[in-house]
Amino acid sequence: MRNLNIPKTAIELTRFIKTTVSTAGFQHIVVAVSGGVDSATSISLATKALGKENVYALLLPYNNWHDTHMAHARLLLQQLQIPDSHITEVDIAPMVDSFSSHLQLTTYNPQPAHKVRIGNIMARVRMIVLFDFAKKLNALVCGTENKSEHYLGYFTRFGDEASDLEPLRNLYKTEVYELAKYLHVPEEILTKAPTAGLWSGQTDEGQFGFSYKDADEVLYQLYDLKKSEAEIVASGVSNEIVAKVKKWVDSVSFKHHLPYVAPEPASLT
Repeated sequence: MRNLNIPKTAIELTRFIKTTVSTAGFQHIVVAVSGGVDSATSISLATKALGKENVYALLLPYNNWHDTHMAHARLLLQQLQIPDSHITEVDIAPMVDSFSSHLQLTTYNPQPAHKVRIGNIMARVRMIVLFDFAKKLNALVCGTENKSEHYLGYFTRFGDEASDLEPLRNLYKTEVYELAKYLHVPEEILTKAPTAGLWSGQTDEGQFGFSYKDADEVLYQLYDLKKSEAEIVASGVSNEIVAKVKKWVDSVSFKHHLPYVAPEPASLT
């Protein structure tokens, strides 16, 4: 993996947020804070860039599934001294359940495809609430997607990928952890298993079948260094890990080309 200058990266990303918000003609920013490392890092950077008085946090749990994560989120917000008036919690369960019932879906169905559909609904409901909240506050939505998630297609289209600016998009997940440590994100957030919170007990790495550390090494060599699979294996990464990551990437590659747009129509000559 590349060796980042983390203090300089923090300064550059802080400047990016400040400049982007100002150039767009806004003062405020809103972040959906999940209790995970990505949103913790994004809102920490936003607070440095704009000041706590211009940052709003939105907590979007589903029933009591995310109680521990919400506790971690509030611990972070307290550390950042975000005013209570700038913190809003909205339980998305009534909205998700309304959608689900009309589609004859239930959160208790264990089938993988069923769970993914429910998870996508949750992500898109969160997006609706987040952007409505931003409209109410005349604020921009600060995203939390990292480079690993982007390459792995680990996002819900028109859900958690939706944002106005993305400060972490060019950092791999393992690099986000480095930056989070530098920004003094609470240990409780740094040490728990990453999760998108799409269903009870769900974890990112459990879905992948490989760790972010392994994925980042493969993705870095594949995309940044433009190496072939054989060259990555020759560098010391196991053939099994390379194959798993590449298979996952290939299966979601369509997400990076949507929507497919028809060519310009033919004209009379």
